[in-house]
Amino acid sequence: MTKVPFMTENDSARNKSSKGKMTWIEYNGQEVADSEFCIQFINKTFNIDMDKNFSDEEIGAGRAIQRMVDEHLYWTVALRRWVFDPEHGIDVKKHMKVPWIFFRIVGNMVKKQSYAQGVGRHTEEEVMQVMDEDLQALSKFLGKKKFMLGEQASQTDCAVFGMLSQIHWHSFGGAGEKLYKKYPNLSAFCERMKAEFWPDWDDCITHGGTRKAAK
Repeated sequence: MTKVPFMTENDSARNKSSKGKMTWIEYNGQEVADSEFCIQFINKTFNIDMDKNFSDEEIGAGRAIQRMVDEHLYWTVALRRWVFDPEHGIDVKKHMKVPWIFFRIVGNMVKKQSYAQGVGRHTEEEVMQVMDEDLQALSKFLGKKKFMLGEQASQTDCAVFGMLSQIHWHSFGGAGEKLYKKYPNLSAFCERMKAEFWPDWDDCITHGGTRKAAK
């Protein structure tokens, strides 16, 4: 989005960051963990500010949206995929082409971590309620705008797209996908982000694990 040259290493499942999380970068031998700190590092290193054309009020609202997505909606999506959908007969491990032991380990980890965070203490019905509330809030905030804060993409759009893409392209027909389809402007937003910033999308994905990503 910022035209900074990069090279993708598709080994994140095996090669995690020092914090044990995925999405991390390495620049001239320096490792930076966590997407939020990666963005800050890139902004500082390359003198980039995606939010420079927005008001303080818009930036504040965008940060609140980003936190909701990263710290709340995330857990509803994780519980839906790794815990609830399999309980309803959706063979997620087959769709994602992962070994059963990996699937079991991740499922147990999601249960434990989401319980500690708080969302995992709710019933499935309650989790779906808060997922719907978060999606509705995003839909209302986006409205008819091209991007979250207006006609220009911002750092907020990065976080929102990253999360919504997990529902948009990787729901496998579960209940989360049905909720998501209630808000067509969110679906249009995902397709717009894809068209705007990933014209080489087909080269960057594995097409359901049938081939290696070329980029």
